Amino acid sequence: MSWIDVDVGGKTVRVAIVRSGEGAWIGWRGQVRFVGPERSATSTPAAAEREIRAPMTGRVVKVSSAPGAAVRANDILVILEAMKMEYRLTAPRDGIVESVGCKEGERVDLGHVVVTLAP
Repeated sequence: MSWIDVDVGGKTVRVAIVRSGEGAWIGWRGQVRFVGPERSATSTPAAAEREIRAPMTGRVVKVSSAPGAAVRANDILVILEAMKMEYRLTAPRDGIVESVGCKEGERVDLGHVVVTLAP
């Protein structure tokens, strides 16, 4: 993982970056996004709406979900600890947990898929 300093409204903020394939995962303010070559709207995979990814490299403190479990929007799915802070990764919408890609105590990298919701 690399870090860059970015000027946002006159304030310098530190942004985490992990290169991956044709692009990079960018972690900032508890969110993670993939930046890569521009693609048409019709070729964008729906996976981005289903996958909850680690916003930065850290240790999984708690997994509060399991495959097949029903979750509601904003339910806590995973708690990640990084840089002495806890990040509560929550469900973006109501749904069913399709898979869990991490275990308690495990180290995950920025952009790692920790939970996948069924479509």
